[in-house]
Amino acid sequence: MKKFWTVLRFELNNYFKSKGFVTATILLTLVLMGVIIVPTMIPGLLENDTASESSADSEDNDQTDTLGICVKTDQITDVDSLLSGMWVNWETYQDGESLKKAVKDKDVQAGFILNSLSDVSYVVNNKELYDSYQDAFVSTLEAYEKQQYLLEKGLTQEEIVAAENININVSTDILGKDSASNYWYTYILIFLVYFMIIFYGQMIATSVTSEKSNRAIEILVTSVDSNSLIFGKVLAGAFAGLLQALVILGGAFGAYGAVKEQWGGLLDPLFDIPANVFAAYAFFAIFSYLLYAFIFGALGALVSKTEDISKVSGPVTMLYVASFLVAIFGLNDCDGIMVKVASFIPFTSGNAMFIRVAMGSVAAWEVILSGGLLVASCVLSGLLAAKLFRYGTLHYGNPLKLTTALKNMKM
Repeated sequence: MKKFWTVLRFELNNYFKSKGFVTATILLTLVLMGVIIVPTMIPGLLENDTASESSADSEDNDQTDTLGICVKTDQITDVDSLLSGMWVNWETYQDGESLKKAVKDKDVQAGFILNSLSDVSYVVNNKELYDSYQDAFVSTLEAYEKQQYLLEKGLTQEEIVAAENININVSTDILGKDSASNYWYTYILIFLVYFMIIFYGQMIATSVTSEKSNRAIEILVTSVDSNSLIFGKVLAGAFAGLLQALVILGGAFGAYGAVKEQWGGLLDPLFDIPANVFAAYAFFAIFSYLLYAFIFGALGALVSKTEDISKVSGPVTMLYVASFLVAIFGLNDCDGIMVKVASFIPFTSGNAMFIRVAMGSVAAWEVILSGGLLVASCVLSGLLAAKLFRYGTLHYGNPLKLTTALKNMKM
């Protein structure tokens, strides 16, 4: 045990003395805090100024779009009533040619020629990708035609307004989880685990291979047993990654707590995480990380050069990428059969079971069973990694395949 603590302290010192590790932690924390705090310092950015903006626009007609219209039909008896449906300035033209000339000379942004209630010509100089004039005018014309039809049927204007303003009160009684509200923090936390496993997994493998390539591993294995070496390296990486994540998330939560009132609760869906969900995330994230970290550590001992790491770690990386993709698709169907099956497979349960806890319906026995399988797999992968590590450190030359190493170990 003493040797294990020696290895653990040594590996942690390597992380904490690394300028890249410290700089990345501080920089990411400051950037995330800045994203949360800076918008609150910009006057008017987070304030609801809709009313003031509307009044300002009504007073300043120069900033309001101007459209032209030419009415060639007797079906429209009240042009002013029709045009009041769009919040723009209108210029009336007696014939289509005058309207087209005005559009071409840029006196108006666009124009409409009404041949009848169902026949409209839209006149525009340059058709932009996002042009809302046509759709807005068609909707206004449809509303006007509907209103005229109802008036002809004997309804008064007040009755029409009352019919169009029927309010239906809908209340939502959520018996389970509000998946829509929990979506974003679930997505971000899953992505955080993805980053930790891919980044620190490769870092652990690189650390092992580097010691092997410079022959330092030969000295280490003569004085420290392989269990202490592999467990010390993996747990040091886990602690360093966890500490980095806690610093970054702590800075974000602290910053939001300080300016929460200025945001008006806008970011609550990201930061309002229930305690039981966060506890489930911590458990499954840590053990899922350890499971893959042990495998990456063992694979690092199967190669002699750092450039060969991708050859042996590629399948494991793809396995976790597949787990991540299952989680991303599962966010839209958290109670689907795919997520339920994945939540009991140790290589995918870290993401899948967390999604079910955060967004779906899951029984307590399912969480306990999934967690037990993950812990057992993590312990087995640690023991297997120690044996692979011991065998791989004595092999030099071409990279060893995992299947070949397992077969030779049996012999």
